Amino acid sequence: MRAPTRKRIAAVAAIALGAGAVVGLASLPAQAQELAKYPIVDGQVTWGIKESFRNYVTGPIAGGAIEAVDGAVVNDDGTFTFKPVTGVSDLPNQATETTAPGGVHFTGHHGELDLTIEDVETVSDTVSYTGAIYADVTSGDEVFEDVHFADFEVGSWTWVNGYSTLTDAPVTLTADGAEAFAGFYKEGDALDPITIAVKTDMTDPIDDPTEEEPSSEDPTSDDPATEEPGGTVYDVTGGDADWGVKESFREYVVGPIAGGEITVAAPATENADGTYHFPDASGTFTAETCALDAAFAGGVNFSGHEGELDLDVADVRIASVDGGLAVFSGDTRIADVAVDELAISDGVVAVEGAAASVSADGVDFFGGFYTEGTELDAVSFTVEIDGAADTTCEPTGNPGGGDGSGGETTSSASGAGSPKLPVTGSPLTLVLAAAGALLAGGVAVTVLARRRAIQS
Repeated sequence: MRAPTRKRIAAVAAIALGAGAVVGLASLPAQAQELAKYPIVDGQVTWGIKESFRNYVTGPIAGGAIEAVDGAVVNDDGTFTFKPVTGVSDLPNQATETTAPGGVHFTGHHGELDLTIEDVETVSDTVSYTGAIYADVTSGDEVFEDVHFADFEVGSWTWVNGYSTLTDAPVTLTADGAEAFAGFYKEGDALDPITIAVKTDMTDPIDDPTEEEPSSEDPTSDDPATEEPGGTVYDVTGGDADWGVKESFREYVVGPIAGGEITVAAPATENADGTYHFPDASGTFTAETCALDAAFAGGVNFSGHEGELDLDVADVRIASVDGGLAVFSGDTRIADVAVDELAISDGVVAVEGAAASVSADGVDFFGGFYTEGTELDAVSFTVEIDGAADTTCEPTGNPGGGDGSGGETTSSASGAGSPKLPVTGSPLTLVLAAAGALLAGGVAVTVLARRRAIQS
């Protein structure tokens, strides 16, 4: 399959210019020095194609199998990861173009079903909020090369750990995709959402051959900070966090209804008040944007109802996002934290008893037990920031404060420090034969089984 075609990016550029927008690409740091095209040097695409189709292929009717080929990976949730990603971030036109190797081979019905989807490419336009997926598709003896397989909606790109991430963008099948899909689905049918995570090299504009070469001089070995497009980045060299998740939930898990237990994974420990202590903080702090991204070690597992309740809060991170701070389990944003300012004193940031509440993504993480905004246990943490000057700032992740996006991702990746992809800290799934009662603030809340209807 040829490299992503220039005509696609040109078409996206025409749309963007027609909208009259000449601003920085949302997927890149707020302080990019110039509007230019930059190479995408790493990243990955996570996409399940269509869950009901996967279930059909491996189910009793088709009796088939699914195989990842040429470097693609099957994730624990059945979706697929295609990497490494390369391509172009087109700053003037607010567009990105990616390509990734690998594919997925579906077989079934004793060989009658034989479908391969490979060499996935994406083009996205932040101005018109539109994107397209291209792929090579082989269906039996028929080959569809570089087919416009699906369209997706482009929302907000977020900046996390050096990766720009578009998370769970809704995808629909195109007419060409329906034909390549051997008629299993029709144009407009919903496919699985797609997640695109890219790392852009902002030091080497593609279109400016006169751009000054980066200095080959080695940085000073004892300088704790590094200069990056988003600002001066300092290392988090230590610290810890204390959080109990939610006291009434802990009581429910070990109570007579759930009959479960709580297991703390080292090096995390349980505090005397029943909350949990997560040590060994690491991560980064960006001075100009007051963006904190601190990961803590250890985890907690909640289990009950004879194994039907199984929730991991692991790879805990506290990070700047959407104009404030949030708690992540892996890369899933599970709670928002009310902190107006971060005060750095003698290289240390300390926050005590900050109010926390269930985030939008936390609703699914907690299995729908709590609505968005439900109060959780307060969060306390201390992080050591090597070399940062004393200051007080708003933890927005944006230059000069504000309410923009600072570095978020949702439901995905393989632990803290990764772009969005497999989730570390599984969502809570309760499939109970009989409803139980969840005590929250003295009120009994009925726990109902949640089943997802699967389209055959």
